[in-house]
Amino acid sequence: MNKNTKNELTDYFEKKKQLFRKGVSALIVSDDKEILLVNLQAFETKFYTIPGGGIEEGETFKDAVYREINEELGISKESLDFTGLCKESLRLVFKTKKLTRDEIEYDGMERHFFGFKFIGNDNKIKLQEEEIRSYKWVPCEDLKEYLLFDSQLEDTTKKIKEIFPNLP
Repeated sequence: MNKNTKNELTDYFEKKKQLFRKGVSALIVSDDKEILLVNLQAFETKFYTIPGGGIEEGETFKDAVYREINEELGISKESLDFTGLCKESLRLVFKTKKLTRDEIEYDGMERHFFGFKFIGNDNKIKLQEEEIRSYKWVPCEDLKEYLLFDSQLEDTTKKIKEIFPNLP
């Protein structure tokens, strides 16, 4: 077995052991101090989540968050004022089905949260219709009405307070 084949096999088995898909979440706040949520096509219409997604090979977390915001919402980097990054990532465990990407089955996802102030106009938001059904600006106190996962409200609220300590 040559060195390249051995490295490829090692990489393959290391990836197979990975249980949490690495990704990013974008906490985007409006002038009215509301949080931007998206309703994914895969969700019921009443449930929303924080925009974001997985890291692509060779991509940094920062590159991924800007790419995901642009892909999902059409929001360019120029319409965002970066305000911070949470110190610790958040792990979410899937309750029912697992996520499979590139032949790897994940038990959950590990998200790194970035904070932004939206300095653009809503009329510039263009949804990626294959993935995103709609978006909504929501006051922090109303997040409980929209978030799907059990601990998502508590976890998201902690991340919001870390990046935006002056929000209600």
